[in-house]
Amino acid sequence: MPRRISAGFVFFLATIAAVTVRSEDRSSQPLAAPGKGVVRIGAVAYSPGVVTVFNDLRQYLNRHEFPCDYVLYSNYDALVAALDRREIDIAWNTPLAHAQYHVRSGGASQTLVMRDVDFDVRAVLVTRVDSGINSLADLAGKRLILGSADAAEATVLPLFYLKRDKVDFDKITTISLDKEVDFKGNPCCSPSHVLQALNEGRGDVGIVTESLWRQAEAAPSGKQKLKKFWTSPAFSHCVFTASKDFDATRAKRFTELMTAMTGSETGCGEIMRLEGTKKWLPGSPAGFTDLVEAVRNK
Repeated sequence: MPRRISAGFVFFLATIAAVTVRSEDRSSQPLAAPGKGVVRIGAVAYSPGVVTVFNDLRQYLNRHEFPCDYVLYSNYDALVAALDRREIDIAWNTPLAHAQYHVRSGGASQTLVMRDVDFDVRAVLVTRVDSGINSLADLAGKRLILGSADAAEATVLPLFYLKRDKVDFDKITTISLDKEVDFKGNPCCSPSHVLQALNEGRGDVGIVTESLWRQAEAAPSGKQKLKKFWTSPAFSHCVFTASKDFDATRAKRFTELMTAMTGSETGCGEIMRLEGTKKWLPGSPAGFTDLVEAVRNK
């Protein structure tokens, strides 16, 4: 018997349909040259809250005489391809999507704006306190839980760093949650799924973010169940990316407006709450160097 679909869910689908344009449907339409007309901002529709974020962001930017609109895509592969084809001018990217676009564009992209929480991110290896694992040398013969294949923080970068530290993956069993957790929509949720799988005993070691580990450690009985034994170098996370030929004046103005945003202005408090940030900051390519190398050598 087919499932009944709630009216709220139908409304959400209708909203997404109204703001989402599939890239192949737009390919035949003439595109405005960089620096002219309305700036198109792309993002992935990984939750209903994304519609609120970009509706409010569009209104905020337009109020400040920065004409813009937004397009939502179903996954980050489509978002990267849209930016590459100049269907959009700016993309709200995961770290991996940013690195993939940077490589795809021949090493030329603009790193515009990041949240305060997107700087100095680290991944950690966590295990049960009774596992007998105290160092990377103890990983041989163990089961390592990975998140989404598209998660820089829970798969791509930790594997890059561990291989650089001479970990022999021929002696480790890897358990990927890729087919279970994000459906190509929101790989940034991977650390939470990895931590849950570790607590359920599906593996011996899990890769999570340092921030999530701190939360787990602070929880009741958290210290008695799990322990951290390795921390990665620092890297950067989500970022607004633009192509190298996006108008520099507009790129500067977008950055100025985003970094000037405060929660007290109409709609901006909800943007910042849903995006988990207290302040937008100018982006820097420095935190993506290792990830770009990992993508190039994949």
